[in-house]
Amino acid sequence: MNREEILNKIRQAGVVGAGGGGFPTFKKLEATVDHIIANGVECEPLLYKDREVMLQETDKLIAGLIIIKNITGASKVTIAIKKKNSDLIDILRPSADKYGIDIFLMENVYPAGDEYILVYDVTGKRIPPLGIPLQVGCVVGNVETFVNVTNAVNDIPVTEKYMTIAGAVKNPVTIKVPLGTSFGKCLEFAGGTTVDRFSILTGGVMMGSVVNDLSLSVSKTISGLIVLPDDHSIVVRKTTPAKVYNNIGHSACDQCSICTQLCPRYILGYPIQPHLVMRSLQMTGDEKERLSNWAQNCCECNVCSLFACPEKLDPKNICTDTKRKLRKENKGFSKTELESLFSDVHPVRDGREIPISFLYKRLGIKKYDRKADFIKTGPVNSVKIELKNIFGGDVAPCVNVGDVVTKGQIISQVNGNALATPFHSSIDGTVKEIVNNSIIITSNNS
Repeated sequence: MNREEILNKIRQAGVVGAGGGGFPTFKKLEATVDHIIANGVECEPLLYKDREVMLQETDKLIAGLIIIKNITGASKVTIAIKKKNSDLIDILRPSADKYGIDIFLMENVYPAGDEYILVYDVTGKRIPPLGIPLQVGCVVGNVETFVNVTNAVNDIPVTEKYMTIAGAVKNPVTIKVPLGTSFGKCLEFAGGTTVDRFSILTGGVMMGSVVNDLSLSVSKTISGLIVLPDDHSIVVRKTTPAKVYNNIGHSACDQCSICTQLCPRYILGYPIQPHLVMRSLQMTGDEKERLSNWAQNCCECNVCSLFACPEKLDPKNICTDTKRKLRKENKGFSKTELESLFSDVHPVRDGREIPISFLYKRLGIKKYDRKADFIKTGPVNSVKIELKNIFGGDVAPCVNVGDVVTKGQIISQVNGNALATPFHSSIDGTVKEIVNNSIIITSNNS
């Protein structure tokens, strides 16, 4: 099988970044690179998804890395994991040594899984500001993505997702469920919640969004569901309206700059200074515009808001809103300015990285720090597959209500040469409804 055939199989199988990025994998692999890095670091608190993927799918992970090494011409392959998961080395080592794959241990800090940090720690190279790993000869992918590549080459499309269900649930678990499984069903697999009034963080405590709709469904990019009581400080912070956090930031920020001093991108030398963006709330005109540019390199890790700020202000959301405005207006630092502002790695970077143990205490989630081992789930009799791609645009259904479909059958079509990838039925069943670009399929055995 030649390179083009492999890339086409990966595309037709619907493989995208499974760690949350969602970028189409076939496109990422069209390049020639020096180094492949499998990201198994899993920096978000309470998640065990990547750990369990490496345990349950060891052979497919290694096979996927070799496939990608061959089609990209890479000379080096590395699997990166956290020291807290160092027990995985004994499991990974035999196959890794056989194929010349390195295993790199990252410190137990947040956000070690950020690809800018990951690439630097593994290779010593820094991705240019606003750049991508390809610019320093690297391809970075989540470990589950590489498993999906192996499946794709063997004509098995993406129909299932590994994810952790944790927090205020009876039995924290990591599961593999059909795409389109409802959040409510996922919580059932964890034995239900331990509180009556709760919210769900999708993807993680730090970077996840708050939802309350149990009918929402599992996508290709979700890594977990974290259940917290409605009145938990994290839920309250994440659901504060923009008008409120802007007004509070305008009136209360005393420019202590701790948000900047602990920013993971800032201590790596990138031109990002959240305290200057906060200062822009008090400015107008050219000065406001100049200060706003310092939001451009924010990675939205939430260290500034949920850990650093002693006054519990919200620099992250201020930076996120500002970035959105800069993109809309096509403003921000020029490439020349970015290059000139790209400084050396901070000399005390190691001392400013945030240990996960500190993060748990600061966030008030230590009580939820329980292992979430993998379990096999019971059947899922109904799925709602959202035909939404993070990149490349949405796709259109190619089935009709009443059609009988089988697991793995293509149910959407990509328009022309769009960057999008297709979706497949995740269960055997019948198409019951197509609404708002979602396909609802029910099992014929239900």
